[in-house]
Amino acid sequence: MSLEAAREHLNLASQQWERASSDAWEPADAPSCVTNVFYAYENLIVAVAEATNKPWVKDHYKKAKLAAEFAETKVLSKDLSDQMLRLNTLRKDVSYGEPGMELREEDLEALVNDLETTINEVTEIVTRLEEEADKEGEE
Repeated sequence: MSLEAAREHLNLASQQWERASSDAWEPADAPSCVTNVFYAYENLIVAVAEATNKPWVKDHYKKAKLAAEFAETKVLSKDLSDQMLRLNTLRKDVSYGEPGMELREEDLEALVNDLETTINEVTEIVTRLEEEADKEGEE
C-alpha cells in the first residue's frame, strides 16, 4: 500500500471519467459510460485504500463494502456502496447483452457529474497525504 499506487489509481479513475464524459454526450454510449463510471469508482476506492493503508482485494462486492466503511468513518463524505453495486449490475447486464430499461433511463450527465465530484474529493485526500509525507521526509 502506498501513496504512489493511490495516485496511479486516481489517475486511472480520471481517465475513465474522461471516457465516460465523452460517452455521455450525444450520441450517447450508455453501456460504455456506465462501465467506465463503475470502474472509475472502484479505482477511487482503491486509491483511498492505498493512501490510507487499508487492505483491499480484487472483488467488486468487497470494494463496495470498503466504500461504505470509508463513509462510515468519514474518510469519504458520501457512501458510494449502493451506487457501485447498482452500476455493477448495469455493467453486467450490458456485458451479457441484456441492457434493460434501467440503462435507458440512466441520467448519464448526472452520473458523470457525481463521479467528477468524487474524483475531486479523492484528489484532495491523496494530495494532502502526499504533502504530509513530503513534510515528514524533510524533517
